[in-house]
Amino acid sequence: MERPSAYGDPLAKYPDVMKPREVADVLRVEASTLVRWLGDNHIPGFQIGPKQEWRIWREELREYLHSQRNTPTISNDSSKSTKYT
Repeated sequence: MERPSAYGDPLAKYPDVMKPREVADVLRVEASTLVRWLGDNHIPGFQIGPKQEWRIWREELREYLHSQRNTPTISNDSSKSTKYT
């Protein structure tokens, strides 16, 4: 399910299977940091080929990033609300 964003879709221009450098560019981190996160299972990915190169499914990355968002909680407790007069 696509989620609209005020900033557009930062992953739209990338292929279905992304390389670590591409993901690092999106997240604005060094490629070495991204590879470490992959190795530590912080980012979903898989290794392929004789060199065991990392690849990341774009949709899995999108889902992972969405699951990591910190969304504010709005309280319905009226005793905590501020009233302006």
